[in-house]
Amino acid sequence: MLKLFKDISVYTIGSILTTSVSFLLLPVYTRVLQPADYGQLELVYLVAAILSILYGLKVELGYTRIYFLKDDKEFRKTLFFTGQGFNFSCSIIFIALIFSNIDRVSGLILNFENGSFFMKLICISTMIEVLTYIPYNNLRLRFKSVQYVGVSLLNLLATVSSTIIFVVFLRYGVAGVLYGKIIGSSVMLLRLYFLTWNEFHLRFSLKQLWPMLAFSVFLIPSNLSSLILNMSNRYFLSEYQNLSDVGLFSLGAKIAAVIPLLVTEPVKKAFSPYIFNLSNEPDKCKSVLSDFIRYFFLGLSFFVLAISVFANDLIYIMADKSYHGSGNIVFVLGISNLLLGLASIIVLAIHITRKTWIITLTWVISSIANIFLNIWLIPLYGRIGAAYATMFSVGFILILYIVAAIRIFPFKLPYFSFIKVFILLILFNQIALSINYSLILSITIKLVLLFVYLVILYFLPGIISAQDKVRFTEALRKYFAK
Repeated sequence: MLKLFKDISVYTIGSILTTSVSFLLLPVYTRVLQPADYGQLELVYLVAAILSILYGLKVELGYTRIYFLKDDKEFRKTLFFTGQGFNFSCSIIFIALIFSNIDRVSGLILNFENGSFFMKLICISTMIEVLTYIPYNNLRLRFKSVQYVGVSLLNLLATVSSTIIFVVFLRYGVAGVLYGKIIGSSVMLLRLYFLTWNEFHLRFSLKQLWPMLAFSVFLIPSNLSSLILNMSNRYFLSEYQNLSDVGLFSLGAKIAAVIPLLVTEPVKKAFSPYIFNLSNEPDKCKSVLSDFIRYFFLGLSFFVLAISVFANDLIYIMADKSYHGSGNIVFVLGISNLLLGLASIIVLAIHITRKTWIITLTWVISSIANIFLNIWLIPLYGRIGAAYATMFSVGFILILYIVAAIRIFPFKLPYFSFIKVFILLILFNQIALSINYSLILSITIKLVLLFVYLVILYFLPGIISAQDKVRFTEALRKYFAK
C-alpha cells in the first residue's frame, strides 16, 4: 500500500508537470501576445485536440488495457511496436490528407491570417506528441515512476525555454509557441525512445492491433464529447464574437483549470484504487464513498473560492491590461469545476458496477446540449454566456450521474450539505467582488475572508460531524504538542 501511494504521488507530479506548461507560459502569452493572438492560439489548440484523437484513434488506451493480458516479454514488445506503428501510419495519412487540402481544412476553424501555416505546424506537433503516448505509458506500466517524472520535467524545461526564446526574444508570436511545442515534444520523444529501446522490436501484429482498437474505439465518443464540452466554446466565440473574446475567455478558463489540475485529478487518482479495493465489501464501500464525497466537496469549494477571489489580482499582476476583463468568468467556470469534481467521485459508483456505457451516454448527451447552449447563450451574452453554457452542461452530467449511481449502487449523498456549502460559496464570492482597495490591502482582506469561510464551514450545523470534529481537534492537539 505504501509503494502504491508513493507511485500515485509520483505519477501525479508527472501529470502536473506535463499539463503545467501552458500555466507556466501564461505570463509570457499575456504580456507578449494580444488577446486576439491568444485567441488564435486557443483555436489552434482546439485543432490539436481533434487531431490527437484522429491520429491513432486513441490506441494507446488499448495498449494500456491489453499490456497485462500476457506476462510475456515478446508479446509486449510486439504490442508496443504495433501500437506505435499504427499511430505513425494514421498520423502520416491524416497529415497527407490535410496538407493536400490545407486551405479548405484550415478555413473550417483557423479562418484568419496565417491559419494555413499554423495548421501545418500543429499537424506536425500533434504527430510528435501522439508518438510519445505509448512509450510514456510503457514507463507507467513498468512502474518506472522516477523516469516518468524525469521525462515530464525534461519536456517542461525544453518547451518552456524554447517557447520563451521564440516568443519573447525572436517575437515569432503564435508560430513561436508552436515551434516551442514541437521542440519540447521532440526532446521528450527522443528521451522516451532511449528509455524504452529494449521494450519493442520491429514486428507488427494485426492480431494484437484489433483488441487494442476494440477497446479504444468505443472510448472515442466520450473523448469527443469531453472535447466538445471543454473546447467548443472557443469556436463559437470566434464565430459569434471575435478572436479577442476567445483570448479573454481562454485566460479565465486557464486560471479556473488550476482547480482540477491541483485538486480534482490528484485526489481522484489516489482515491479510485482505494474505493475499488473495497468493492467486495458493499456496505463499507458505500459508507466510505458517502463520507469522502462530503469532505471532498467542502475542500474543493474552498479552492474554488480561493481561485475566484484572487483571479482579478492574479490577472492584474501577470497580464497586460488588455486582458483585465477576463476575470469575470472565473467563478462560473470554478463552479463548473466544482460540479465536475463532485461528478468525478460519484461516477466511481458506476465504475464499481462496470456499467460504463452510462458514462459514455451521459457525455454524448451533455455535449450535444452544450452545443445548443453555446449557440443560444454566446450571441446573447458573449464570454459569460460561454461560461454558463459550460456550467449548465456540467450540472447536467452531475444530475445524470447521481440518478444512475443511486439506482445501480445506492448510497447516501449529503444533499443538504451541498446546498448549504453552495449558498455560502456564492455569498462569499459576492462579498469578495465588493473588495476594491489597493492590491496589498485587497489581498489581505480576501485572505481573512477565506479564513472566515473555513471557520463557518467548520461550525455550520450538518456539514462536519461531531465525531470528525473531535478527531480533528485531537489531531491538532497532538501536532502542536510535539
